Amino acid sequence: MFNQLDAKWNAGPSGNPPRLRGSRVSRGQSMVEFALGASLTLVLMLVGVQFAIIGQAALALNQGASTLARYAAVHPGTVSSGTGGSLPSPAQQLLSPTILTGSGNDLTVTVSSLKPDGTTETGTPIQGQDQVIIGLSYNATKKVVFPSSTLLGITFPTTLTASDSQLYE
Repeated sequence: MFNQLDAKWNAGPSGNPPRLRGSRVSRGQSMVEFALGASLTLVLMLVGVQFAIIGQAALALNQGASTLARYAAVHPGTVSSGTGGSLPSPAQQLLSPTILTGSGNDLTVTVSSLKPDGTTETGTPIQGQDQVIIGLSYNATKKVVFPSSTLLGITFPTTLTASDSQLYE
């Protein structure tokens, strides 16, 4: 009952409530709500983009390990352990530019051989019996844009690893 009387009391000449009543307060409130919501949305979008960049590097590293293992199996003795810059030129061309940053110094290549008895060694492989194992480790600190400390409880990975093996041909 009170609401009906209050509505009639504040009604304009046509029976509708006046339009300007409280409009300044609602405009200020909506601007504050938009600022809070937009800043939260922007932070969430940037975190998503950061994970996408790291995910792209992880996928490139997995693909690079597989491709490099295949190259090492077909061309025995051409790939040795070291940084990405120490790889032969054809092997470097097989890797994505995403992981060959800093002249390949961010990428560490580990080459080993898996013997038929299950032991791993770095010696000369026996073709047709041994498997080449390529391990890649990538320093992704240059890919992380946010501070190294946790952001909202999120810690971004800074070292990515991948490995693959192929039978020597």
